[in-house]
Amino acid sequence: MPGADVTIPGDASHGDASSPAYANVPAGATRGMVVIHEIFGRQPDIDRVVDRFATRGYAAVAPDLFHEGALRCIRAVMSAMSTGVEVAPVRKALRARQWLCDQAGLATPQVGIVGFCFGGGFALLAGSGWGAVSTNYGEVPPTERMRGIGPVIGCYGGRDLPFRGKGAVLTERLAPLGVVPEVHTFPNAGH
Repeated sequence: MPGADVTIPGDASHGDASSPAYANVPAGATRGMVVIHEIFGRQPDIDRVVDRFATRGYAAVAPDLFHEGALRCIRAVMSAMSTGVEVAPVRKALRARQWLCDQAGLATPQVGIVGFCFGGGFALLAGSGWGAVSTNYGEVPPTERMRGIGPVIGCYGGRDLPFRGKGAVLTERLAPLGVVPEVHTFPNAGH
């Protein structure tokens, strides 16, 4: 089941342009994942993550959040972490989820979001209303920015200096929301 480049429709009411993505939607998928790339943007390894999800029966899509400029996206996401204002990259992830639901016949609660590095923090920030959230060595937003988040899994490398210890931060920040994340720290793993 090969994946393919696709286009996620924009939203003229917000001035959001359509965006490129990579997707793999196997027949009969009963769950889905939106895959958020790391700080280097959509790379072949992210496409392979999409394909690995598909081989396990998930419909998956990886929107290119940086197609209109990496710095613009990063600034918007960092601003949203402090202000809580919905930003274009979050709306793009939500549109990718809707596209995936439409393509695979899924309901919103059947779709999770997974992110790596930049995408890990993004997944937590955008995680309200998703079926599940997976952060992989990402920044942890303030508690209030994660209100409404569902089940969370966090994976961190013990040798990853910038993100080492973020599993404990994630647990602490989710506690007031009544969410207990599943946290894994791999002692010999780096970033």
